Amino acid sequence: MLPTEHLAALGRSATFRLGLRMAGTFCVTALLLLAFIYWQTAVYETARIDAFLAAEAVEVAQEDPLRILRELHRRIAVDLHRVNVLALFDPAGRPVEGNLTVFPVGLPIDGAAHPAEAIVSGDPGGAQSVRAVARRLPGGDVLVIGRTVYELVQLRRTVLRALELGLLPVAALSVAAATLLSLRVQDHIKRVNAAIGRIMQGDLRGRIPVRGGGDDIDRLTESVNGMLDEIERLVAELRAVGDNIAHDLRTPLARLRARLERALAGTADGVALRAVIARAILDLDQTQAIITALLRIAEIEAGQRRAAFGPVDLAAVCAEVHELYAPVAELKRQQFLILAPAPVPAYGDADLLTEAVANLVDNATKFTPDGGSVQLIAEHGSDGPCIRVRDDGPGIPPAEREAVLTRFHRADRSRHVPGNGLGLSLVAAIARLHHFAFHLHDAGPGCEFTLVCAASPFVAAAGPGH
Repeated sequence: MLPTEHLAALGRSATFRLGLRMAGTFCVTALLLLAFIYWQTAVYETARIDAFLAAEAVEVAQEDPLRILRELHRRIAVDLHRVNVLALFDPAGRPVEGNLTVFPVGLPIDGAAHPAEAIVSGDPGGAQSVRAVARRLPGGDVLVIGRTVYELVQLRRTVLRALELGLLPVAALSVAAATLLSLRVQDHIKRVNAAIGRIMQGDLRGRIPVRGGGDDIDRLTESVNGMLDEIERLVAELRAVGDNIAHDLRTPLARLRARLERALAGTADGVALRAVIARAILDLDQTQAIITALLRIAEIEAGQRRAAFGPVDLAAVCAEVHELYAPVAELKRQQFLILAPAPVPAYGDADLLTEAVANLVDNATKFTPDGGSVQLIAEHGSDGPCIRVRDDGPGIPPAEREAVLTRFHRADRSRHVPGNGLGLSLVAAIARLHHFAFHLHDAGPGCEFTLVCAASPFVAAAGPGH
């Protein structure tokens, strides 16, 4: 026996209630089916008996009176089960021959079969329900041929027996199956609740267990676990952002405070004070740039820009960025090439894609030495439309290729280059918003950033990896 609390939980289980509803539906369906079968069979059997009785009455009525008496006597003698009703009545309604003591009440004399109540001689049970035909003979006598409804009663008993032998065990098995299924699901739900409880207590590494059956519940569980993976990543990034903000903003703010203190304590003239103020403004601009970039990344990762999605030509995006950064490359005597000979249609936010490509080109021109080359390519790749930014700079070591996409990360070799370490993080955020693939490869020398785009809104909405 299950404990009382288990029984109460079982009664509240949606799976158990669903199983009971299914069992009830099956029982009602089986009941209706058997009722229909009984009704159809009873109608057919009744019609068959009526046709047989009418034909028998016609056949017997054609005989001469003496042969009719003999035929009645013979048929009564061989009727061992007493299912036949046979009688001959004179014009006054008195029995002449047969096994009826009185004429059946309410039986029309029209040669057609009708239901009636008949009293059979030798039967102590009283009146019986019969199907009978009354036919008047040429001499005025009335011939009655009938049959008890014994077959129909037996048919009804058979149907009820089928209900007892089939419906009740099936209903019991359905309830048992619903109970076992519910107990199994409840066990899984307990594990899920325990995992959720651990996650709510702060263990973001916890995941909901997957049963391994590959059914809808497993697919839902995998989706929830994927959501938890993303939450864990975002929380980790949030923690890292707090540390990085404190680290990166502390330096310019400390320099700013030191300069202002020296200017306040010293005897500098107006020119020197203006120089201190100008330098302070530069430090504040750097701080504001970091805050603006962080807010920009937060806005993009919040997914608020999807309303501006639409068809976009990647070749046109590259042309706009090339026009913007050509003077910058020219100042560094870099060869800045664009390879976008034909339109490359994609789907996304044109402004955000332009911003992402601009950050990639800015990163390439910044780290490519004077006299180097930068290539901006828009083409149809093997995985779909894509944008490539390739340079022949120092490149990025394989061990740091994942880290450079995180916020504020700067390799040791790039510490001397102006920047805040948020450009590639912004590109990665835009790629995630569009569900685009963002790759970093070795270009030997230098590196190549590839943004694999979606050609249609259906691809863009499919999620990462599509």
